[in-house]
Amino acid sequence: MRTHTTPPLASTRRRAASAIACTTALALVALFHHPVVSRTVPVQESIAQIASVQMADGLVHGALIVMLALLAAGFAVFGALLGSGRPSVIAAIAAYACGCVLVVGAMLLDGFVVPQLARQFIASPQGDIEVVHIVLRVIGTVIQVLTKAGLLSMCAALLMWSYALLSASVLPWSRWCASVGLVAGVLPALIILLVEMRLTPASLMAIFGVHAAWNFSVAAMLLRTSVSSRAIVDRENGGRLWG
Repeated sequence: MRTHTTPPLASTRRRAASAIACTTALALVALFHHPVVSRTVPVQESIAQIASVQMADGLVHGALIVMLALLAAGFAVFGALLGSGRPSVIAAIAAYACGCVLVVGAMLLDGFVVPQLARQFIASPQGDIEVVHIVLRVIGTVIQVLTKAGLLSMCAALLMWSYALLSASVLPWSRWCASVGLVAGVLPALIILLVEMRLTPASLMAIFGVHAAWNFSVAAMLLRTSVSSRAIVDRENGGRLWG
């Protein structure tokens, strides 16, 4: 299928590459500084700990939400480079956007709703504390489900982008980038689906670290194509990029 799409300008590709690379590095730093509350302390102390890190929680999750938006914008440029009318690219962008929405939902709950609830009920009677603790555990389960679903959706996006890259042989480094995408899409998905685990900042760093390899590969590819006039082949000359 051939679609009449215009590849993004070289300057746009450079900005997208910078946004993806810098945001990925900053996201790893933000995850490293994600507040952690002990799960072995009594209920009242646990709620007090959650309330005490409300500011840090909000800053970290707020920053991560902004970073996800920047990554989505960068990958939209990447999709335009591959051909925004191609079914595989459309599906990849849709899956990535869906993943971002799910993860943002989890971040809003984890970074803002949970600390606010803890702060409101920190001085409540023991009976109310027990009820709040149950509510927080339910919210925690929702956070886990949303995060895992979002990450799986992002993994699907990586696989579809990799498929699009494999048929875009006119782009420099396309097969290398596709190989990274296949690994980054399959490995975290298998871990999430097959391993019974609770996502923590440490495990999220590991999963995002794998995705980071893909992000940096895409950023490098965008930079490479921005300085190579031969990277984008006109469809009238038989290039496969829009095929």
